[in-house]
Amino acid sequence: MSYLIFLICLSLPAYLIRFSLFGIPTTLLEIIIYISFIIGLFNFKKAQRINFKIWLPIMLLLLAATISTLVSPDKLVALGQLKAYFVDPILVVWLVLSFLKKEDFIWILSGLAGSSLIVSGFSLYQKIIGQVTDDERVVGIFGYSPNYVALFLGPIIGMVLAHNLELMTKNIAVKDKNLKIVLGWLVVVIDFIAIYLSVSRGAFLALLAGLIFYLIIHFWNKIKQNFCLKISLLVIIVIAIIAAWLVFRPNFLLSPEAGSRVTSSNNIRWQIWQTSIELIGNHPILGIGLGNYQNAFDLLTHNRVNFSAYITPLALSSHNIFLMFWLSTGLLGLIAFIWLLIIFFQKAFQNLDKPIAVVLVTAMAILIFQGFVDTPYFKNDLSLLFWLLFAFMLILN
Repeated sequence: MSYLIFLICLSLPAYLIRFSLFGIPTTLLEIIIYISFIIGLFNFKKAQRINFKIWLPIMLLLLAATISTLVSPDKLVALGQLKAYFVDPILVVWLVLSFLKKEDFIWILSGLAGSSLIVSGFSLYQKIIGQVTDDERVVGIFGYSPNYVALFLGPIIGMVLAHNLELMTKNIAVKDKNLKIVLGWLVVVIDFIAIYLSVSRGAFLALLAGLIFYLIIHFWNKIKQNFCLKISLLVIIVIAIIAAWLVFRPNFLLSPEAGSRVTSSNNIRWQIWQTSIELIGNHPILGIGLGNYQNAFDLLTHNRVNFSAYITPLALSSHNIFLMFWLSTGLLGLIAFIWLLIIFFQKAFQNLDKPIAVVLVTAMAILIFQGFVDTPYFKNDLSLLFWLLFAFMLILN
C-alpha cells in the first residue's frame, strides 16, 4: 500500500485532469484514490487497528460538511466539494492509518516532493517563456491565482527543509544519506524559486515563521535553560508580528486604481475579512453552505461601492482558514477543525524526540500561518495535503 500512497501524493495536481464517469464529474486524482481504497478493502485483514477516538472529530467534521451541503443553495456544487474536500481525503486517512508505519514516511515525503517539482517546474517554464500576469507573477499549473502555487508549495518546502536539517544535525542512520540531503536541497531551491516567482507575501512570511518554529523546537531544551535565549525568542516573535502587520496593513485612503498592487491586495483582503465576519454574524450556526461563499458575498455587497468591480471577483474564499471553515461548514465544522488541530499538535509535542514529528509539525505550522491570510484547505490538493500531515502524525503513536 505504501506504493499507492506514494502515487496519491505524487498525483495531487492530477485533480486538474477532469472528466465524467457514468455521468458523474470526477478527476484523475479521485480515480487513483478510489482504486487505492478498493485495493485497501481487499486487504482489510492486513489493516492495523485504529483507535475509535481518532474518528470522532473526523466524523464530526464530515457531519458538519454534510449539513452544510444541505444548507447550500447550489446542491450540485456543494456535493462536489463534499466529495473532493472531505470524503476523498478521509478515504486517504483510512489508508494511511490502516497500512502505513513510521518507516513508510519516506514514501509520503518523496511523493509530495515529486508533486511539488511538477508544480514548481511548470512555474519556472512559464517564467522562461514569459507566460506571466500583468504584474509579472506566475500562476503555475493551477492557472488562476499565483497564490495557489505558494499555498501548495509552502508546507512541502517546510517538510523537505526540516527533514534535511534533521538529517544533517542528528545522528540518523539512513541509506544514501548524503544523496538524499543533496536531492532535498535541490527540491527546496527549485520550489522556493517558484514561490518567489509567484510573489506571494503570505508564503514568504509563513516560511519564515515555519523556520523560526522549527528552530524553537530544535533548540527548545537550550531555550528553556537560558534567560537570554528566552528574551531573544520573545523579541523575534514581537518583530515577526510587527512585520506581518506592516506587510498586510491596509490603506483605505488609496483607491484600487491609485494604490500599488500590494496596497490594493491588502485593502481587498481586509474588505473580504470584514465582510466574512459580517456573514458569520448573519449565519453564526450553520454558516452559508459549501460552495456558496462568493455567491453569499455578492448578495451581501452588490450595492456597495467598488465591491462588484474590484472585490467580489477575488472573493473566492475568505482568505482565512478559520473564517472559511466557519462559513462553509458552520460552527460545528469550525469546532471539529480546531479539535483536529489540537490533536495534531498534542501528538506532535508528545513526539518531538522523533525527527518525523518535527518535520510534520513544521509543515503544519506553515500551513496554519498561511491560513491566517489565505485559505490553504478548500481545494482538492490542499485538503489532501492537510489530511496527509494529520494522518501520519497519528502513526507516530
